[in-house]
Amino acid sequence: MQHETRKHARLSASRTDRFMSCPGSVRLENQMPYEPAGEAAATGTAIHELSEQLLTNQLIPLDVNPEHLAMAKDYKKFIDTLVEHPRKRLIEVNVDAGLSTLHPALGGTADAVLVDGDHLHIVDLKTGRVLVDAIENRQLLTYALGAMRQFNAPGTITCTMHIFQPRAGHSKWTVTGERLIEHGVQLKAAAELALSPDAPTNASVDACRYCKAKTICPSIRAKVQDNARTDFKPDTQVTPEMLDLATLAATWSEAVQSAAKDQITKGSTITGWAMKAGRKMKFWKDEKLVAQALKHYATAWELKSPAAVIKLGLDLSEDLIGEKQSAPSLVKEKAKE
Repeated sequence: MQHETRKHARLSASRTDRFMSCPGSVRLENQMPYEPAGEAAATGTAIHELSEQLLTNQLIPLDVNPEHLAMAKDYKKFIDTLVEHPRKRLIEVNVDAGLSTLHPALGGTADAVLVDGDHLHIVDLKTGRVLVDAIENRQLLTYALGAMRQFNAPGTITCTMHIFQPRAGHSKWTVTGERLIEHGVQLKAAAELALSPDAPTNASVDACRYCKAKTICPSIRAKVQDNARTDFKPDTQVTPEMLDLATLAATWSEAVQSAAKDQITKGSTITGWAMKAGRKMKFWKDEKLVAQALKHYATAWELKSPAAVIKLGLDLSEDLIGEKQSAPSLVKEKAKE
């Protein structure tokens, strides 16, 4: 099944950390208009689908992105070697049945579940460049709890949760079945609170990072305003709390600018502001082929930039160089005299 067409639970496992930290985020996000997936999300979806095809012995499309295929193959190798002789090896495991008995709005799909005797392995494939820690990861705990309940596994099991990132590495965390049951108690209470009409908001760097409702959240607005009133003197010692608030303010600012770009793109105007087209940039399509083509021009290759190499007048195949345009930016219009 195509990942983008799957029906997601109202409180999906991927949102667990957010609604447990900020219950009111569910209500606010439901008020926001639909937003199509960004480039990073689309890339992640493509790699997940390739991985599923490889692990289930399906045919791979001929026009697949080679970098995506390489990452999918890395993930397949990880799954194939994780447990020598698993009693069960399940790919793209929907655990709604296990979670919905805890609360009907809960659900999720684990990328892989492997059973090795009384040891459960839960794997989540992530395609970002920054390593995500498996320790105390609520999304993984929720997948594991759902699988445990779905398989009717006893509390005596052991569960190892893995985050595998082709671009960043591997993180894992092992817990007992009792720890998963404890998470279930907390998860049920959080789900009930999140779906209540007066669920409170609680802005924080982690909870707000991927929340769609930053521009309408009263908590983030209040924290940003309070931070702006802080008397910051030249000799003020910066604290971790101050940095967290500054990061939160930057997150809110980015959300406002993103909303403004979307508004202008759709035809609405914002007095005094306009959109400036992104600049065109050249890039190497395949650095290995470029290195081979420039093996007699070591100094040129050290320049790295295609634009810099082109200025030297070297004859390079157009097949080696691609061109892309950076994202448009908001600019302040000059006042008319």
